[in-house]
Amino acid sequence: MRIILLSLIALTLVACSKPYDKYVGYWQLDDSKRQKILEIRKEDKDTYLVNENIFQTTDLLGKSKKEQVLEKTEKDGLGVNNGLTVVPFNLSDDGKVLRIMNNKYSKISDEDAKKALDNDKACKDLRTKYQEEIKPISFANSETAKRNQIGEKYIELQKKIPNCELNIYIPKASSGF
Repeated sequence: MRIILLSLIALTLVACSKPYDKYVGYWQLDDSKRQKILEIRKEDKDTYLVNENIFQTTDLLGKSKKEQVLEKTEKDGLGVNNGLTVVPFNLSDDGKVLRIMNNKYSKISDEDAKKALDNDKACKDLRTKYQEEIKPISFANSETAKRNQIGEKYIELQKKIPNCELNIYIPKASSGF
């Protein structure tokens, strides 16, 4: 009897959930040099929002970035209005792949998204430390060895942080030609 009751409750919950709820969560862009994760969340019972990149907190003008409201499309889908048309979000039948135009995203867990944000913060903090340490050193040839030594130290430190690229340039030793 208990199993039947639990099954009925689960079926009722599934029947009451909106078809758009399957879009909610974190989606990581596949095949990209730079890590990009978008978040789709439900604001209230009928409003869905998208944050196109959880790593960016400001827009191109340096103002606080705002999430975009998603529009409902035919066949219980969601899309974003780009000013000309609604660009549909195409979700795979199994709910694990999201396609937006030519971009393919894979669903990741909340925990994976949090780890990615923590790693991004650690990388930004490391970049700040590197810049502070390198700032007082001049670009004179006599300082090159010292700059390179600091650069190599931070290159090793960045390897400990997934998806961290400090873009430190260390010139190769010249051959004298």
